[in-house]
Amino acid sequence: MTSLTTWAPLAGKWKFEGPTATYLGPEDPNSPYGVALSPLRLRSGSISTKVSLSETEESAGRIMFGYNSASGAYFSEGLGGYKRAYILDEYVPGRGWKAVSALGSDQNLIAQSPYHLKVELQGQSVRLMVDSIKVLEGHLPYPPTGDQIGLFAWGTAEVKFEETVGEGARPRAFVVMQFSEPYESLYSEVIRPVAESMGFEAYRADDVYKPGIILQDIIQGIVEAEVVIADITPVNANVFYELGYAHALDKPTILLAEGRSELPFDIRSYRCIFYDNTIRGKTTVETNLKRHLKNIMEGA
Repeated sequence: MTSLTTWAPLAGKWKFEGPTATYLGPEDPNSPYGVALSPLRLRSGSISTKVSLSETEESAGRIMFGYNSASGAYFSEGLGGYKRAYILDEYVPGRGWKAVSALGSDQNLIAQSPYHLKVELQGQSVRLMVDSIKVLEGHLPYPPTGDQIGLFAWGTAEVKFEETVGEGARPRAFVVMQFSEPYESLYSEVIRPVAESMGFEAYRADDVYKPGIILQDIIQGIVEAEVVIADITPVNANVFYELGYAHALDKPTILLAEGRSELPFDIRSYRCIFYDNTIRGKTTVETNLKRHLKNIMEGA
């Protein structure tokens, strides 16, 4: 767990004193918001802080994540905005802010009262805990394009953030394939060990030992994954359904296919590793899979 005490103010007026970061107000009254960026980078994990709003009307204090320093895009989640108490929104330069999810009335927020916020991230899955109560849960419309963490404030009134900490978690690689040989061996002997050597937690739907509907487990696995690895060698309707769901979420995907047959038109533009079902072929998969996973983690 990392305590965040160093900040770079990108917008608004700020005061930093050890573990406390205070938004003092906007630089420009026409742009009443503040952004402060931390050195922490994570795609999966948790960020928590204690937020106090000096006023609750037209005021917000949220945790910012997925910040992309090249584009300026990010997500934020926390208190206030849109006349709601609990907010998940996205910011895209040129378009502005858009609420992804909003609950409760901001009239129920108490000025000067500290609220303990915790944002939990796993792939595109995101949860907001307020004073240890889960108030928002859902998934992002697309994977964040960045991995930097910060603070977001809105309004002309003071917003105080205290004791901000972050903790990373292993990113997940969800594997979809036919559950039969030789694909079982490819998964256990090549895909899973390679993904784990690159820092991923690799698993399939049959690795989830709990009661429930397997389709729900598959959807949850895809949403929470940083990358989906799919072997599309046999024409398997389930595999292509899961692959289509991943593509609908703009999820990074790596395709595996035995032989050199031409891919269907709709997926030709995606990363694909062709292999032979031999010892040498498995070595080729290992080498290329490592390279693709490295590129995805680096945002290439």
